[in-house]
Amino acid sequence: MLYRLLTIGMTTFLLTACGGNQPGVNLRLTPAERAQIDTLYRVQLDSLRPVWDSLCTTGRDGRLQQAVDSIVKERLEEEALLRERTAD
Repeated sequence: MLYRLLTIGMTTFLLTACGGNQPGVNLRLTPAERAQIDTLYRVQLDSLRPVWDSLCTTGRDGRLQQAVDSIVKERLEEEALLRERTAD
């Protein structure tokens, strides 16, 4: 899931970083150019995976605890609302 989000984010960033429609710029790629770009992208992606994995591992416990705390807080608020309703 994380890889998909990062891939979508990188693709969006790369597509929007083109600077708009500039006159005289040919954005059509040949099949050979597309293959070359795909190869370069895969190589760089493979080199980034260990970094992403370590970032996921490093921050996982904190994010998990934050999510649990958020869920517990929400449930306690719901419980308080239900108790108010039944008390009336």
